[in-house]
Amino acid sequence: MAKTPKKMPLKLSPGELELLELLWGHGPLTIAGAHQAFLDRERQISYPTVQTRLNRLADKGILRKLDRHPTAYEAVLKPSDVSGRYFDLFDKLCGGNLAPLMLHLSGKRKLNPEELRILKEIIHSQK
Repeated sequence: MAKTPKKMPLKLSPGELELLELLWGHGPLTIAGAHQAFLDRERQISYPTVQTRLNRLADKGILRKLDRHPTAYEAVLKPSDVSGRYFDLFDKLCGGNLAPLMLHLSGKRKLNPEELRILKEIIHSQK
């Protein structure tokens, strides 16, 4: 019996994660549609690279090929399925301490006012 995506260890490259995020935002896309969406984001990526990544994600059970022509791909997992796995791993690596994660994330880029507001709400709700 095949493993379901929720039972499989998630090993995604940064490019695969970017493609998955694109599908979450756009819904099902063909190879050409995904390639164009990257170009619209001013991301220079070749058509064969997009095709390879889509097929790898489908082979991993993270995407589903829709039965239509041309073939379109849709995400099987939700964003929370993926982010939860990465946060669980980080939690194990850091012994449950969230401060290193927050420092790392906030050091990558400046937080916008809405993100700061949400973080403050979270902190205040924990008191």
